[in-house]
Amino acid sequence: MGSDLTAETWLEVSGVHLEGVVWDDAAGLLRFVDIPRGRVFDATPAAGVSWFDLPAPITAVHPTTDPATLLIADGDGMALTSGGVLTERLAAPLADLPEIRMNDGNVDPAGRYLAGSMAYDATPGAGALYLLDTDRSLHTVLTDVTISNGLDWSPDGTLCYYADSPTRRIDVFDYDVTTGALSGRRTFADTSGLTGIPDGLTVDADGGVWVAFWGGGCVVRFDTEGQIDQTVRLPVTQVTSCAFGGPDLDRLYISTSTEDLTPDQLRDQPAAGTVFLAEPGRRGRPSNRFVI
Repeated sequence: MGSDLTAETWLEVSGVHLEGVVWDDAAGLLRFVDIPRGRVFDATPAAGVSWFDLPAPITAVHPTTDPATLLIADGDGMALTSGGVLTERLAAPLADLPEIRMNDGNVDPAGRYLAGSMAYDATPGAGALYLLDTDRSLHTVLTDVTISNGLDWSPDGTLCYYADSPTRRIDVFDYDVTTGALSGRRTFADTSGLTGIPDGLTVDADGGVWVAFWGGGCVVRFDTEGQIDQTVRLPVTQVTSCAFGGPDLDRLYISTSTEDLTPDQLRDQPAAGTVFLAEPGRRGRPSNRFVI
């Protein structure tokens, strides 16, 4: 089952449902969101943490090719934000669907944005996966999705890893970076034998896939063959996302949540809603930037 290590508390922000950690290497800081608050954070070890609030929910944040502008996913779709306000609506596939919101997303090696949706009550099959191209055209690339979650690419860009959480699988697609086409969907790792369900994920420089387990209290690294070879343990159960960052991209940042915890569980997990840090002896890759 591989080696184990423990993550330590890195940043306490009294988060409700922290998600979407991403390292912005140009700015030298970690970005993440608190979904139900609509809060977008940035943090550095030296300068501490700052944030701004947008109309909730805000489900993901990513850097763009303009250092002053960020890409976010929200209740309606995708938009740009600068100076703490929404500046441009890019797509609104959910504008007339108040029971559905966006969820996790990521930027592909060519600067496109892939992001998925889910129903608030997790109605099976109510979500989808969308591709927002660099020409601002929006394409639905997957339907019959329940909780669209982790997305990332192999170091050479030819594989795309994806989690629809309730399936308890990490799937992999062949990916055409030239067109953004997904094909050949298949199971990369069956996680049904593990506690919890797969949430956010990130791929390291060696092609290993790190997966946060909601309800599982851990982040698990799967090697390129889909076998477990490292586990990061946390003192909280609701683990939501992970990303490598720091100047050498060798620090694994992990977001967590308080959602679905009973009062007793909250008392037993005082660090729920915190960002954690581990140093697992691996390096990540610079995050891709959405082309604007």
